[in-house]
Amino acid sequence: MLTSIKQWLLPLLMRRMAVGRKMKACLAADVRSIALWQFGGVGDMLLATPVILALQKAYPEAQIHVWCSTPAFAGFLLRFPCVKKIHAFPVYGFDSRTLLDSGKRCELRALLAEMRGWSPDLLVNLHVPAMLDWWAVEWWLAARLPSCRTLGFDPRMMRDASVYDVSLNATARDGTHYPVLYRQLLQKAGVEADVQTIFPFTGQEKTSAAALLARQDLQAGQRPVCMHIGARRLQMEGKMWPLERFAELAMRLVEQGFIPLVTGVDSEREMAEALCSSVHACRNVAGCTGIGEMAALISLCDGFIGHDSGPFHIAAAVGTPCVAICGRPDAEPEYLNYNRKDVAVLTGVAPGAITVDAVFEQAMGVFLHAG
Repeated sequence: MLTSIKQWLLPLLMRRMAVGRKMKACLAADVRSIALWQFGGVGDMLLATPVILALQKAYPEAQIHVWCSTPAFAGFLLRFPCVKKIHAFPVYGFDSRTLLDSGKRCELRALLAEMRGWSPDLLVNLHVPAMLDWWAVEWWLAARLPSCRTLGFDPRMMRDASVYDVSLNATARDGTHYPVLYRQLLQKAGVEADVQTIFPFTGQEKTSAAALLARQDLQAGQRPVCMHIGARRLQMEGKMWPLERFAELAMRLVEQGFIPLVTGVDSEREMAEALCSSVHACRNVAGCTGIGEMAALISLCDGFIGHDSGPFHIAAAVGTPCVAICGRPDAEPEYLNYNRKDVAVLTGVAPGAITVDAVFEQAMGVFLHAG
């Protein structure tokens, strides 16, 4: 009953927010401050990097502030000169039930005050929410930013109304890789964008990564391949590819002259050690790098294999041939479909549905294609 009421009431409220809003074909030329909304993990942030580059080129004097669900995952965006600050916007914590709580409503009003206090000239919202509640929250905030031009997405049922000056309907998302979708939104506003993601690492990080690689004592002819066997979200959901399959895959890679470097954060080091104990040719470098050094290390390797998590998107961003293993029924091509010969994605209804043979075959295809 409550769900039915929500499905009726929220679209009604959203239509009222859009009343009087006339969509504009282009944006103002003089933009000095830009609010960028993007939510999710490191991979989501990487998918937004072509937008940052496009905005930086279109508005070279502008500063960008990023509002995101988890600032820790967006810290690397500060490496772009135009990105000046990362703010917390816990959008996933706002829904129809939580907003009945006065504390949550105060939190939302404080968030609006923070955005108004910075007074952006332009808002670019890259989120295409999975829940109507989040659409409503984001529209409510966007509609209350005075003197701000806005770009964003509209729910499917909003075919004739929007709170944004320039928008795309969510139907455009279906099967479209997010950088391509974002380019379509920016082009509608008169801003050209590429679709190539990027991870900017420093010269010092590359030097440190090269030194770490040198310490692995690889022999002549052996080719390093990064292997990421963890994944925070998939581990919580119990959807990681079995460790024994990674071990079998590693042995087959070694037979072909590749040496797996097992990468990951410090909390994944024990898991990496278990794999290296099973396959002695593997090298455990989990927990040995920060995110920038990890990106640099991946860039120095001949390939990458891992779950569909942040390091996979880093590999795609730095141009290393890569294979993603995605054993869940809700795999979304919007995240995974890079449409590149050096990027392969294997999906299945469950981790066990993806075989070692299939991963190995795809890996040989992308690694040898690049080689």
